[in-house]
Amino acid sequence: MLSPANQRRATNWIWKAVHRVRVLRLHVVHEQEPSPLSDLHLVSQHLTKLHLDGVSVNDSILDFSGCPALVELTMEYCDVFVKHLLSPSLKRLRFASCDSSEYTRILISLPSLVSLELIEWQRGRAPLLGSLPWLARAVVELGDDAADRCSKGRFDDCGAYICHGCRYYYHHHHGDPEYGPGYDRNDSIFLKGLSEATDLELSAESDVIVFNRDLKWCPTFTKLKTLLLNDWCLAADHNALIYFLQHSPVLEKLTFQLSKAPPNVMKTEGIYKPLGQSVASNCLKLVEIRCAEIDSRVYKILKTLTTYGISLEKINITSRISRSGCDLAFGLNYVVCTN
Repeated sequence: MLSPANQRRATNWIWKAVHRVRVLRLHVVHEQEPSPLSDLHLVSQHLTKLHLDGVSVNDSILDFSGCPALVELTMEYCDVFVKHLLSPSLKRLRFASCDSSEYTRILISLPSLVSLELIEWQRGRAPLLGSLPWLARAVVELGDDAADRCSKGRFDDCGAYICHGCRYYYHHHHGDPEYGPGYDRNDSIFLKGLSEATDLELSAESDVIVFNRDLKWCPTFTKLKTLLLNDWCLAADHNALIYFLQHSPVLEKLTFQLSKAPPNVMKTEGIYKPLGQSVASNCLKLVEIRCAEIDSRVYKILKTLTTYGISLEKINITSRISRSGCDLAFGLNYVVCTN
């Protein structure tokens, strides 16, 4: 870890370098935890790309308004303990294997953003997404230690103060300013900010509640053409899957990436109330199910898909282990089982 004196030297070096370069990469070699940087309020007319690796940022606001040419920000193996990320020019944002606070969300205000990647978002809350009107692509992978979990398996606020996952909602309901930027408790945290995307991948552990919680407000994905989901969408009788089928009117390709072993999913009631038996998008050309083995999850997915108007001709299954008789079990004459 950098000493306080070296923190100041590193920050001063960045300040001096940023005025002269278009691309800046700072990689801090560390053994156990990221090294903190003090004041990171950069000002540059030339900087277009910034890559930070192995640093810890603890500013209340991470403001890049002073870098009007900045279009790409990458942070890898970083601690991002900020309450607000702000840039009017940023187009591509990538977080990989980063930690954030378990008690506050990062409010992301990036009106020009085109591409968002949250890869292995580790400890901490999922960010609070502002309006992202130009977003085209988003890849979100919430890690094993994501804090948005409910000990009672509820997708809304269970109301228990002792529940670590729901304590955040409790504090916002009671107006505690220490718990990050305020937001309307009766509005979407995450999915609404992604609703302009055309290409979307959403992956999380099955007990992470933030995606399912947002279904209550039913944003419509009017531009979404390709969608990848993993096991989290199968909870509550496929509540999230049904939601996307009914709220993605131009969806062309749907992919399921299933884990090797069925996760332990607590029985709970889904937040989204399906719109009767309204069918999926007429634009849907292909559904791909990727799995290690054809098990009960696959059969249940097939039942839901066919219930909502998706013909078996459009469904492909890619599996390393093909269960004997899978075609006969569901009449899958057109499903491709690939070992």
